[in-house]
Amino acid sequence: MTVLRPVVLSGGSGTRLWPLSTRDVPKQFAPLFEGRSLFELTLSRLDGIADVGSPLVVTGADHVDLVERSLSESGIGTGLVIVEPTGRNTAPAALAAALLAAPEDVLVILPSDHLVSDVAGFQSAVAVAARHALAGPIVTFGIYPSRPETGYGYIEMGSSAGEGAFEVARFKEKPDREEAGRMVSDGRHVWNSGMFVATASRLLAEAEEHCESVLRGVEAALPAAAAKPIELGPSFAEVDAVSIDYAIMEKTERALVVPIDLGWDDIGSYASLLNVVERDDNGNHVSGAVTLSEVDGSFISAQSRKVVVAGLSDVVVVETADAVLVVPLDRSQEVGEISRRADRD
Repeated sequence: MTVLRPVVLSGGSGTRLWPLSTRDVPKQFAPLFEGRSLFELTLSRLDGIADVGSPLVVTGADHVDLVERSLSESGIGTGLVIVEPTGRNTAPAALAAALLAAPEDVLVILPSDHLVSDVAGFQSAVAVAARHALAGPIVTFGIYPSRPETGYGYIEMGSSAGEGAFEVARFKEKPDREEAGRMVSDGRHVWNSGMFVATASRLLAEAEEHCESVLRGVEAALPAAAAKPIELGPSFAEVDAVSIDYAIMEKTERALVVPIDLGWDDIGSYASLLNVVERDDNGNHVSGAVTLSEVDGSFISAQSRKVVVAGLSDVVVVETADAVLVVPLDRSQEVGEISRRADRD
């Protein structure tokens, strides 16, 4: 029987949504959506699909307790947690999961910090991708672009492969605004979502061909004993830090893309978060003890004390017990660097 095996990649420092998200509790674990976290939403994304197996979760040592608590509270409880001594990007993480899965398992590789609003539509797309994956290809999901985004990579779609999938003509790294505009308007390009579907055996075979040193390094880091969680050895820190896209997808001749339009966002800034949370009639998202006067288009959050904002538009104001952030919304992409400076000061 074919088993769909969710592989949830849960690394990352969470600095782009600082101070709601911190190194101790990065954004995928922060309860940003009516008390639920992006990690919990990712775990539940395949609920209801036939033959879904227990998840494989790849995370860092600092977040094992958060992962195990979320698994337990979600009712899943039986997921296998793979612990990286240090993050090495998505290819080593996915290959560790593939080595621990059954060869015939269809892996559905999902970053834990993405949002998908249309879950039913996503499940239908996964079913299509899984059918293609069983025939040999590695399938990724492309997001129909809604704007000339320079912060995402793009995929150019080639010939139809049937049932809503297309051959991958090329991958394009983050473009400048002019090129992004051309790609959005030509109808042949989609955003690279960073989500993949492939059998474990296919992923390992492609790694053998295209990034053998990465595969050998991950194999060497696997522990001999079958303790849980699975703790990768210190040699994992020497594995090349490389993405699945660069290590495999840009080199394989078996890449397919399934384009989707399902309310996807990688929540990479407060501006993107404001687009997907509840807002009032003035376009504000407010949480906590907040008083506003003549404020619009803003993200305001109070965690531990009263916050008053007056006469401002398009700002982010986030108060926690440890820090206060005030930044224009259109500069919220800078928050990661701001948080690193704050840590140094």
